[in-house]
Amino acid sequence: MKTAEERQNETPMIYGLIGQAMREIGAIGKTSKNQQQGFMYRGIDAVYNALNPVMSKLGIFITPEILDHKREERTTKKYDQQGNERTSVLFYSIITVRYTVYAPDGSNIQLTVIGEGMDSGDKATNKALSIAMKYAMFQLFCIPTEDLVDPDAETHTGITPKTMPAGTLQERVNQAARTPATVTKQANVPTPMQEPPKPQTAQEYIKAAVARFTREIPGFNLVTARAELIAAGKIEDVPSATMSMAQAVAMVKAIDETYGGKK
Repeated sequence: MKTAEERQNETPMIYGLIGQAMREIGAIGKTSKNQQQGFMYRGIDAVYNALNPVMSKLGIFITPEILDHKREERTTKKYDQQGNERTSVLFYSIITVRYTVYAPDGSNIQLTVIGEGMDSGDKATNKALSIAMKYAMFQLFCIPTEDLVDPDAETHTGITPKTMPAGTLQERVNQAARTPATVTKQANVPTPMQEPPKPQTAQEYIKAAVARFTREIPGFNLVTARAELIAAGKIEDVPSATMSMAQAVAMVKAIDETYGGKK
């Protein structure tokens, strides 16, 4: 039988089990799709489905503890397809959760994360809880988005090197410098079209941008986009009706940079 001192000097079981779980969980791909912005993501259900068999096999379990919960109601401007503003309310929840991960011998580790969620109904806190759990598990187990490939598993053979032109690199550069450039004149080249006049007010600028985003970004919703950008600190929380041109341009630029690549 081990003494109390021997047990104290042992490496806690939870450390070894976390490493074993990391080897067995594998990758979780981005198989879920956001219906508003059209981007792919890893959903909480996929995380549970991957973790449950491994954790139950190893005897690992997790307990959550809410350390802090903040809830806000934010009035936003929602735009219809014609660019007209409509007032709406979003509920915004921020929670701080401490998760304790236990091994069968009682050894444990703790991790604290923040989850944020927005909803027009009663699910803001539920979303925040899902986000907190999901990212806690991603960071604890370092879950990859795709299977890792061993470099030795693939060998390239039969590769023929590309034939280079005769002469040294410097000789080819000198020859190019001595060869005069030729310009081919094209007949009947149409005159470039002039750009349409730009909107004169911030509200007209926003209306035109919303029409473009609606065409280019599947499921685009200005209310959700503005709320997320405000929460991320990328734009100011200023009503569209009172925005200056500079603020309108900054908002449109932030939407382009954040959602433009998620078509």
